[in-house]
Amino acid sequence: MLKLKRTIVAGVLLAGCVILSACVHPEDSGVQVIVGARLQAGPGRTPMEHSVVVVSDGKIQAVGPQTSTPVPIGARMTSGLGMTIEPVPGGEPIEPGRAANLVLKGVHERIMRAGVWAQ
Repeated sequence: MLKLKRTIVAGVLLAGCVILSACVHPEDSGVQVIVGARLQAGPGRTPMEHSVVVVSDGKIQAVGPQTSTPVPIGARMTSGLGMTIEPVPGGEPIEPGRAANLVLKGVHERIMRAGVWAQ
């Protein structure tokens, strides 16, 4: 009986550690996500309404519609509702594997270079 209790306690402690390890502060993860903006990924590309753009390590990791693009746990979220995301002037298209150089246009304009907000 004592061995069973120890096994249960060990299992509960292990489960608690797993749950706590999933709790990541947005500042710690290094992942940024822009959610809900209209995405104009590049010249000649069809705009995408209600997009998700995932940025990590200075690069775009994922791009897609909100309905099917997962947001990583612990990511720092930026709301793009009512805004448009475009590549910086003269920059590469916004797609996975490319440098995260983009402009978030709305009432205020923000520029991201290599995954860091410049403005």
